[in-house]
Amino acid sequence: MGICFVKMVGQLTKIELMIVYFRNLQHQVYMKNFFISLFFCSLSLSSFSQDGVHWQIWHNKRQLFSATEENADSNKITFSSTGFTTKGYFAISFIEENTSAKKLKWIRTIAIYDESDNELYKKASASVKIPDSVMKKMLTANKTIKIYTWSLPKDPAEAARIRVRRVHLCTIVLGKNS
Repeated sequence: MGICFVKMVGQLTKIELMIVYFRNLQHQVYMKNFFISLFFCSLSLSSFSQDGVHWQIWHNKRQLFSATEENADSNKITFSSTGFTTKGYFAISFIEENTSAKKLKWIRTIAIYDESDNELYKKASASVKIPDSVMKKMLTANKTIKIYTWSLPKDPAEAARIRVRRVHLCTIVLGKNS
């Protein structure tokens, strides 16, 4: 096209040459705007798909579990009673990316329940660190514990109007000694 355009230049008047130039320039601007619009469209759609929410469970700096979706059947850990140590700990982290405004207005809570839905542990935080001695007592007494999280607004009037749904993070089952 560039060679044909060069050959045609000698045959075009200055006005026709300016019209061709501006049409080409206008086309480039339209294409640039189209690709910029396409980029922002795809960026906004990706933000709707998943909010960057995931959670992790660690034991003594070793990751035991990580997930992005709530699934009571597959989000399970079997932990042996011989795995507990005197200075060990379990760390549970719920991570929400791009939520600086939400963190100022909402309170995240992580809680542990037994199979009968009795509360064993609860802390208002997005991450908790529980000593092995506490986890060992909970697991030996119950054999199975379930970890949940939820979030409530800091404003009590707004919190009273909201229906809370617990999100199941993980189930920990006490395995046999190995």
